Amino acid sequence: MRAGVSGIDITPAGSVWMDGMIRTHRSEGVHDRLRACALVLAGDESLDDAVALVSVDVCTLTTGDVHKAKAEVTAQTGILADRVIIAATHTHSGPATVGYFNPAESDYTSDLISKIVRIVREAAGNLRPAAAACGSGRENTISHYRRLLADDGHVVMNWEPYPAEHIVGPLGEPDPEVGALKIVRANDPSELICVLFNHAGHPNVMSGDNYLLSGDYPGEAARLLEERFGTAALFFNGAQGTVDIDGLKDRDWEGVDRIGRALADAVAGIVEGLHPDRESGIRIASVNYLLPARQITPDELSWADEVISCSGGEVQALPDGVGDDYKANLYKRLYLQQNEDIPAEQVCFAIGDTAFISFPGELYTEIGMHIKATSPFKHTYILGLANGTVGYVPTRKAIAEGGYAEDTRYVDASAEDVVVQQSLALLNKVFRCTSEGENSQEKEREERA
Repeated sequence: MRAGVSGIDITPAGSVWMDGMIRTHRSEGVHDRLRACALVLAGDESLDDAVALVSVDVCTLTTGDVHKAKAEVTAQTGILADRVIIAATHTHSGPATVGYFNPAESDYTSDLISKIVRIVREAAGNLRPAAAACGSGRENTISHYRRLLADDGHVVMNWEPYPAEHIVGPLGEPDPEVGALKIVRANDPSELICVLFNHAGHPNVMSGDNYLLSGDYPGEAARLLEERFGTAALFFNGAQGTVDIDGLKDRDWEGVDRIGRALADAVAGIVEGLHPDRESGIRIASVNYLLPARQITPDELSWADEVISCSGGEVQALPDGVGDDYKANLYKRLYLQQNEDIPAEQVCFAIGDTAFISFPGELYTEIGMHIKATSPFKHTYILGLANGTVGYVPTRKAIAEGGYAEDTRYVDASAEDVVVQQSLALLNKVFRCTSEGENSQEKEREERA
């Protein structure tokens, strides 16, 4: 195996609109610098079988912008577009690269695409012999299941100030697993090339009342890991659709520091116990398919018309979540698009007994946990918010119960089944390649002996 890394500062030069929350005005400064970091892994001296991974400190990237970046990566490096994973960390204090709630910063995003291409090209040019190891751990304090059942039967989000005595409990469980990939120089295992880490969470410690740009807790965790190990650290979010930080405490910079430190400590504990293997190879495959678009019912459309007639189409800023004014406008947009299925791409690569599989959006945590548990690999990690966005993908059960993301989803209830089927088919395809490759390597060693 060969590996190369490169990183770049992507902090805006001036004030920008921010994504993640509905805000009233542009940013007012920078709390901590934003970054993009690229890792290229290749099985041999060519880039024919290379995979490129990019972690970007923004909330989300559109599918169209990702396609532009991937096409240019292929043109400049030769790495195939379907072997490139560009993932947003999902910080809710980054520039408006999509413009969910506020105007999109198109000039900033165009420059960002150029920077992403640049660091992939640099990483591909920095390839050197490497060894790799993957490991798993747990962090139980960061992510909480955010959909709570109230005693009157409706769903309360964990950021809503609802009387505690009227909360029955969470409607599911978080995923506490932390995954880590350690890459070192093949001829000097003491020299780290990079650390990749994965955990499912919502980087919105700082609410919509914050106007300072920040990578939130994943940015802090990456900074602490780079300080500790003296190498690049890339964060990739997981299936985080139904988990969140504690919405009612530590919503400040001290909270960012505490949570970032907790994640960094969990990752460091895994990394320090890993012993990279020079025999590690890479197997990779991808799939493209369509997800069924959400069908807006006549009742939903009528409700939206009533709300808009009162609001005039204006949307009020909120520190967390969205109001009826936002949902009404969304329903009108989705109604016009409900006959257009939504393209989705997933890329899967495996190193040894561990697989990493991308997903273009906010997959519900219980769906992610099901995929991981059913995967043929010993360890499977989902790289969420990667290669575009299809929005939230809830379970059928959650849609029947209702809630914030159920109300704001773009996909039909059947999307859960499609994603599970496609993900497991892709994982099994890569697993068969891995098994065949390992058998071939074992036969070569026997013949040499």
